[in-house]
Amino acid sequence: MIDQRQPPVPSAPDAGLPATTPESRRVQSLLLRNTLAIGLARIGSVAFDGFTYVLTARYFGPAQYGQYLSILAFLNLVDVASDMTVMDITVREMSQEPERMGSWLSACTILRMALAVVGLAAFAVYVLLAHYSGQLLRTIWIAALILPAGALRTPLTLFRATMKMQYELGIVLTTRALNLLLFVWLIRRQGTMSEFFMATSASRILLALLCWAAVPSLIKFRVSRLGETLRRLFRESIPMALSGGFVAVQFKADILMLSRLSGAAAAGFYGAVAQLPEYSLYLPVIITTPVLPMMARAFAESAKERFQELYGNMLTAVVSVVIPVAVMAIVMPTATVTLLFGPQYASVSRVLPLLALSIVALWVSHATAIAAVAVGLQSHFVRIQLICVATYVVMDWLLIPRAGVMAAGAVRLLTTIIAPLLTYRLVKDAGFRLRVHELRPTLWSGGAMAATVWACSGLPIGLAGTAGVGVYAAALWTGRRLRRAKR
Repeated sequence: MIDQRQPPVPSAPDAGLPATTPESRRVQSLLLRNTLAIGLARIGSVAFDGFTYVLTARYFGPAQYGQYLSILAFLNLVDVASDMTVMDITVREMSQEPERMGSWLSACTILRMALAVVGLAAFAVYVLLAHYSGQLLRTIWIAALILPAGALRTPLTLFRATMKMQYELGIVLTTRALNLLLFVWLIRRQGTMSEFFMATSASRILLALLCWAAVPSLIKFRVSRLGETLRRLFRESIPMALSGGFVAVQFKADILMLSRLSGAAAAGFYGAVAQLPEYSLYLPVIITTPVLPMMARAFAESAKERFQELYGNMLTAVVSVVIPVAVMAIVMPTATVTLLFGPQYASVSRVLPLLALSIVALWVSHATAIAAVAVGLQSHFVRIQLICVATYVVMDWLLIPRAGVMAAGAVRLLTTIIAPLLTYRLVKDAGFRLRVHELRPTLWSGGAMAATVWACSGLPIGLAGTAGVGVYAAALWTGRRLRRAKR
C-alpha cells in the first residue's frame, strides 16, 4: 500500500511564518529553479522526440513505419510501465531516508533491471507469436537492446530526490539531441530499420553513462541492508506496477492490435497520430509538479479553502493550456496532420478530433490524479485503471476489425473520459469540488477561438492558428477581468 508519511520535500512556506522570511524565500527559490529545470527538460524532450518521430514517420512511409512502430510500441510499453513501477517510489523513499540514498539507488537499479529482463521475456513471446522472420527478425533482436539500456537511467531518481534537477535537464537534452542528430544522419544516408534501433539504444546508453557519472558529485555512495531495501521497494512498487502497467497498455495496445488485425499499414497511419496524446503529457506535468507539495501541505494542515483554491487554479491552468491545441486539431484536422506528417498521412486525419478530445481528458485526468495523490487516495488508481483497461481491450478487440482506426480512436476517447470522472468522484468524496464557474471564461474563449479558426480555415494553418490563438488570449483575458470585477 502507499506509504502515508510526508516526504521532506520543499512545499509551500509555513502558514505561520511571514512570506518574506529567509527560509520561505529559499524554499520558493528552490522550487522555482527545479520547476524551471524540469519544465525545460520536458519541453525539450517533447521538441526533440516529437521532431524525431515525425521525421521517422515521413522517412519510412505508412507500411514500413507500421512495422517499425509495432516493434517500438511494445518495447516502449514495457519501458514506461517499468519506470512507473519503481521511479516515483524510489524518489519518495530517498527523500525520507537521505542517509541511505546509495542503498535505494542500488535497489532501484536491481529491480529496474529485473523488470527489463521480464520485459525481454515477454517481448520474446510476442515475437514468436507474431511469426517474424528474416531480416525483420534480426532487426527485432537489435531493437530489444532498448530495454536493458533504459533500465540503467535510475540515477534520475537521485537528481529528483536531492532537488538537483538541473542534472536531469542537461543530460536529457544532450541525449535527446544526439538521438535526433543520429536519426537525421541515418535518413540522409538511407539507413536501415535496424540502424535506427541501434541509434536509439546508443542514445539511451549515453544517458545512463552520464547519469552514473554525476552520482559521485551528489552523494557518498554507501550500501547498507540492501536485501531489506530491495524487498521493501518491491512490496511498495506493486500497486504502482499494476496501475502504471494499465496506463501504459492504453497508450500502445491499440497500435499493436491494429497491426495484427488490420495490417501494418493501418497501424502506421494510426500510430503516427495516436502517439500525440502520450507525448502531450509532458506538458501538464510542468504545471502540476510544483503544485503537488503545496496541496499535500494544505491537506495535512486541514486548510480546506487553500487546498480548494490550489485545486481549482491547477485545473483551470491545465484546461487553459490544452484548449488551443484541441481546437486546432478538431477544426483543422487535415491541415494539422499534413503539417506534421506530410500529405501521405492525410487520410488518417478523420481520427484526429477524437484523439484531440482524448488529450483534453488525459490532461484533466492527470490534474485530478494529482489532487487524489495529495489527499492519499493513490491506492484507488488500480481499480480505476483496471476498469479503463478492461473496457479498452474488450472494445478494441470487438470494434477494430469492423471500423479500423476510427474504432481505435473512439475507444481511446471513451476510456480516457472514464478515468477523470472516477478520479474526480474520489476527490469530491474527500470534500473538494470542481467549481465549474471558474472554467467558464476558458470554455467561452475556446469557443471564440474555434469560431475564428473555422472562419479562417481557407487560410494556411499558421495564419489561422495565429488568429485563433490571438482571439483566445484576448477573450480569456477579458473574461477573467470581468469575473474579477464582479467579486
